[in-house]
Amino acid sequence: MKNTLVLHLSLGSRYLDTYAEEDLTIEVTHIKSIVGAFGYGPNLHTGFLTTYTPSVGDKYYFLDGVTVPRVKLKNLATDYKIKVVRDIKQATHVFGSAKSLDKMTDGYWYYSIGTELFKKFFEEAKNYMDTYYVSNIETALEFYDTPYVLCDYNTLSSVLLNGRIPFCIKSEDYDEHTRTSSGRFTYVEDTMSEDINHMLFNTVYDESALLLHLNGDDALEIDATMYDSLSEMLKSSDADNHTLAMEIMANSHYEKSLLYLELLFCNYSDTLSSSRTKNHVNFKSLVNFLCKTRYFDTGIDDIVDSLRKHGQLTRDRLDIILKMHGDVVEKRGNSKYFTVKTISIEPELLAEMNDNYSFQLQEDYEVVASPREIDVLPEVLIETPISNESHTDYFL
Repeated sequence: MKNTLVLHLSLGSRYLDTYAEEDLTIEVTHIKSIVGAFGYGPNLHTGFLTTYTPSVGDKYYFLDGVTVPRVKLKNLATDYKIKVVRDIKQATHVFGSAKSLDKMTDGYWYYSIGTELFKKFFEEAKNYMDTYYVSNIETALEFYDTPYVLCDYNTLSSVLLNGRIPFCIKSEDYDEHTRTSSGRFTYVEDTMSEDINHMLFNTVYDESALLLHLNGDDALEIDATMYDSLSEMLKSSDADNHTLAMEIMANSHYEKSLLYLELLFCNYSDTLSSSRTKNHVNFKSLVNFLCKTRYFDTGIDDIVDSLRKHGQLTRDRLDIILKMHGDVVEKRGNSKYFTVKTISIEPELLAEMNDNYSFQLQEDYEVVASPREIDVLPEVLIETPISNESHTDYFL
């Protein structure tokens, strides 16, 4: 995202009446520099760190879009003397969310002209402009390194490309930065430039890294038994039961309860998304932690994605998913993660054949032994270097 010049130009009314060159005047109706880029903005959220350990004296700054319940910070504030600051420069840790960039930016549909093409046009056009605006444009262009200038449709068609103007920009001179069809330009709100600069050049933590610590280690773990209880509450026609179930979910230990939280969203997405409790700040935090969409739609592949993200993908958890939703694979076949390995036949036919039958579609995976499982002679010592280094790339 770069500083980009926006110009709106128009022709004087007298020239529009006569189209005589001696009556030509070019008026500058808008000139501004904004920070942004064509498209829907860089996905800065992919660079947020997802692990955080509280330390005594930490100072937090929350970007727009973060839904961390401030009331839940009291335990951390007490245990670690943590403070929330309003100045991003004073923060030791900045937290953002997938929604932060949307909250901090806006979009407008612009056309563009290559900077070099505009400079060539401006050298002639400034003779027909007010000297005040000529000075402003010259100052804006002095150290300008963005390869294009933004404009609206009227500026493009009525001024820059207007064939009646002798020094207009010709179609044969268009360069790769000239857009004669509008494109969405995502730009940073004026009040958010400092926050965006921090996101681009400094470490930012995902709010989920903090949410893990807010409910505390003593928070309720949703296990199979608790899952059954919450399921009964969500099946109920009583909205109060839905609210209570959602409050329990929101105040549970997110990491320990991850599998069953995902299964609850998978099985009761309609009930959860239609409840007013979904707008409560505590439940919003859970929704953001699990990266749910607007309607909370969750499939078995989404559950696997979540388990992988949090390092919880195990055989026993897969068994639980398939015991509950194996019919999805049975009816629909292969999905992103689940494949049909063998085909059998109806029990009635097995009885008629008095035999078991299966046809294998997928070869068995050859399990690779980990270094600890490799047999070595007693006197041989194998040293395996372990790297704890991590690296985060920010893509613009």
